[in-house]
Amino acid sequence: MDAVGLLKQKGIKKLEAREKIAAAITDGSFSLGELQSRIGELKEKQIATVLEAIEEVTGRRERPALGVEYLRFAEDYILSENNSCKREASRVTGNMAADYPSELDGAVEALLRNTGDSGTVVRWGSAYALSRIIILERYRDSALVQKVKALYEAEQENGVKNQYKKALRRIKAI
Repeated sequence: MDAVGLLKQKGIKKLEAREKIAAAITDGSFSLGELQSRIGELKEKQIATVLEAIEEVTGRRERPALGVEYLRFAEDYILSENNSCKREASRVTGNMAADYPSELDGAVEALLRNTGDSGTVVRWGSAYALSRIIILERYRDSALVQKVKALYEAEQENGVKNQYKKALRRIKAI
């Protein structure tokens, strides 16, 4: 599938493009490598659509096994200028965290940086991912739990705060 060509088509709506890319990821006809080789042709808004499709697939209970390159791709956009990219990249990271627990250190640092963002959707996305990371065996007894606990206590937005709260309760940190 030529995702870049699809995203550049004038008559295609964002939702339709996202659905087609998600279907191609699911059936194996999507090439992340090809997309990455042509990424310079896309605007961040178009990249956000790709990340939304990846998030849709990784958020399913039954999903294809995706390689670590999908996690790396998402990680590259956690600190994007575009809030949609930040949010979706964070969600992909959270969805894939259990698949690649030893591959998360770079993402964790970026997610922590985004917890201070003025955008609620960005902080929520970071909280979503960090909450899925701290429940993993590798991180359960780490300093990250204390950082997340401090974020929980400082956060004013209930939706963001609840992401942390669920995870902290699950690991009995509160």
